[in-house]
Amino acid sequence: MNADLATASMATLDTWWDPDLNLLTDPPSGEPPQRTRVRESALYALGLLARDAAGDHDRAVQVLHAVLAHQLDQPGAAWHGTWLRFPEEPVPDQTSREWRDYDPNWREFIGCTLLLALDTAEDRLPVDLVAGIDRALDLAVAGSLARGVSPLYSNIALMAAFLQHAVGRRRGDAATASAGVDLMRQVLDAFEEHGAFEEYNSPTYYGIDLYALALWRRYGAEPATHERACAVEIALWRDIAAHHHAGLQNLAGPYDRSYGMDLRDYSGAVGLWLWLAQGRRGEVYPDLDRPHQHQWDLGLGPSVALLGLPELPPDVLGELEAFSGPRTVEQPIDGRRVARSVLEENLIVGAEHVGGDRGNLHDQFHPLTAHWRLPGGVGWLRLVSTLTIDVTAERAGDDAVDVGLRWSDGGELAFQVRAPGIDPAAISAERWELPGLTVAMETAAELERVESASDGTWWLHYVAAAGVEGGADLALSCPDQARSR
Repeated sequence: MNADLATASMATLDTWWDPDLNLLTDPPSGEPPQRTRVRESALYALGLLARDAAGDHDRAVQVLHAVLAHQLDQPGAAWHGTWLRFPEEPVPDQTSREWRDYDPNWREFIGCTLLLALDTAEDRLPVDLVAGIDRALDLAVAGSLARGVSPLYSNIALMAAFLQHAVGRRRGDAATASAGVDLMRQVLDAFEEHGAFEEYNSPTYYGIDLYALALWRRYGAEPATHERACAVEIALWRDIAAHHHAGLQNLAGPYDRSYGMDLRDYSGAVGLWLWLAQGRRGEVYPDLDRPHQHQWDLGLGPSVALLGLPELPPDVLGELEAFSGPRTVEQPIDGRRVARSVLEENLIVGAEHVGGDRGNLHDQFHPLTAHWRLPGGVGWLRLVSTLTIDVTAERAGDDAVDVGLRWSDGGELAFQVRAPGIDPAAISAERWELPGLTVAMETAAELERVESASDGTWWLHYVAAAGVEGGADLALSCPDQARSR
């Protein structure tokens, strides 16, 4: 394992362990609500087995038994083979709804972790525990096959394919192993068509994509699929490097799925891989001694360290180390959607032309994002709306970007902004004077209200006339005083 990432992540996870439950519980200082977590506990057990210090083996055995006890065994049910997310949540029934009451993806997350645990320490585990893990894997695969996850749901499809492939091989079940390879081929086909996953540029799920591709790199047994998976892994690293701004320590948007905006303030899984590639000097992951958003994703740290990096090309490593200069990155995603990112010395902007309804992503989808340099950190903004809004971005000079928004029907749209020292009196419908960034805006939409939130962000709420096509033109620029490093 990479010693830096493994040691730091395990030292923090050790403090989350609840000896009464034999599971991990969120720290009191973390993002609320405080929960005991089954998936993260399985990841912790893997880290214990890999570290193998005094007492680690016995604790790992206890944790794995506790994790297995929370698997759901209800053949024919949509949740068959998955796990409870939290030990206190009720067992699903016919009134339960996917995502709200249970998570079908825990099959893949925990199943892949159990496979890694067996690979790491099967000969050191009690016979009854190994038998329990094998049974759990059988249940997880049965549920995964019945579900038939779409190959376009890249992070889960990559893990589902590996789970089926690896368990099929372990059990001598050629049909199941073949099903995994077939699904993997479909995922790779979809990527290779445009050079992108449909789940594009997600600071969280790119990290899971890299994790699953690393599983295929390390353990995939079908030669042609293994070769293709390794090529896609490098292609994904190239995409990450193209969007990475080493000076601002963030990836340029747009973000198809994001839970946070600053990789130094929230646990985005891609940040763990950047930590592995750069070490802590890169500052691409939050300080583990202070509270941060999505802190439970630190549980993946030992797995990332265990799987390790592929041999990254020199140009990728160079871009991760230092910002190479202003550029525009354009990427077609699925034939109708196009992402464009503009990276300047002190400003990065992401825009996505949706070309139709993106849908079903709620507040995770951000077709407009911006980050800019501030003394000691970055400011950021993102567009949050249920409207279908096409966004374009063009370079307009040094540290200046022109952004266009277009919508076919009116409604509400909002911009969430974070920059210490925001003065609401300096924000009008036509101009926002933010610390480190000026935004000039031309639009028929009305600024309804400006309000602060408890998380330190500000929300700028606009309303566009319903039933009317409309848009907005924004000119983003960093004033000279913001450019000092």
